[in-house]
Amino acid sequence: MNIDSIHTNAILREFETEGHSPLLVLGSDYEMYVAKNDKAKEPAFALINEFFAAYCLEHWRIESPQVKLINIHSDLLKQQSALSLNHRLHFYDIPSFGSKYINNAIDINDLLITDNKKAYNKIKNPLAVFHITLFDTWVENDDRKPTNYNLILKPENNQYKVIPIDNAFIFSTISYQDLNPAHVSGSVNDHLLVSELGQLIKSYTRIDDDFIQNEKEYFYLCIERCQQGFDDFIKQLSSVYLIDDASISSLKKFIFSKERNTKVFDEYVYRLQQ
Repeated sequence: MNIDSIHTNAILREFETEGHSPLLVLGSDYEMYVAKNDKAKEPAFALINEFFAAYCLEHWRIESPQVKLINIHSDLLKQQSALSLNHRLHFYDIPSFGSKYINNAIDINDLLITDNKKAYNKIKNPLAVFHITLFDTWVENDDRKPTNYNLILKPENNQYKVIPIDNAFIFSTISYQDLNPAHVSGSVNDHLLVSELGQLIKSYTRIDDDFIQNEKEYFYLCIERCQQGFDDFIKQLSSVYLIDDASISSLKKFIFSKERNTKVFDEYVYRLQQ
């Protein structure tokens, strides 16, 4: 995965959220992007997390929005008098994280999921819901849950494709040096598989020994793909954002720990069988 950089031609509007309140911008490639800054001083973990998640999701074969480094000039920000305090000029001293805007997408939070086959058949990639759940356990994503899906539905051929978004709060929202390979989180009430969407997919999926074995093979293949390109990708990322060697080493040990990944998959199987 190559991280491309573009500048911004225009700021279209602000998405008012409880988190980053990202901006909808028109990029220099004349595509629209959702641009997110990091309000903290470097290291900009929220932005690094977003890019790392995008890198991993690509290797997991989970579709997610195309990402770019977004450079927003201070003059454009000064023209936007109505922006909230989430957009102070110095927050943009470093490039923002940008994800390509998906037209006509539906936020699952705004959609009532019903437990019936008709609703299930409208989902084009139901297995992706399981794989996103497994991915979230692997990267300690504590921000995708029944009360905040951070998923959108992309219309496609009279169906909807489930797309994960907003991965800023992976790794339990802590610094990489504090990551503990012996720990796997799995809160019962906050798990995606206990959500309406998760229960819908589970109710129409045969979860037997063959299914679990296929999932296990998929999981370890995904880890292998991510590990193969990890060093090159982090080198790209650290040329943009400040990441010290100790943090990189801690992240690598955490995410590729064989003992921890065994626990990650066991936790996933446990959730599937509930």
